[in-house]
Amino acid sequence: MILPEFILQIALLIILVRSVYVAIQLLNSSHKAWLDILFHISVAIFALFYYSEHFGHFF
Repeated sequence: MILPEFILQIALLIILVRSVYVAIQLLNSSHKAWLDILFHISVAIFALFYYSEHFGHFF
């Protein structure tokens, strides 16, 4: 089925973009919450890896 794959692709892209955005916002703050920054970076890496493994391409 194409629709569930498309929904999963969109969800992974949203997770990736949101995680990178939050990590950048945390890096720009005056108080660095390193555990939160590393968490969001790891979520972005996982989403990118999962996307590339299951869909074979990025865009």
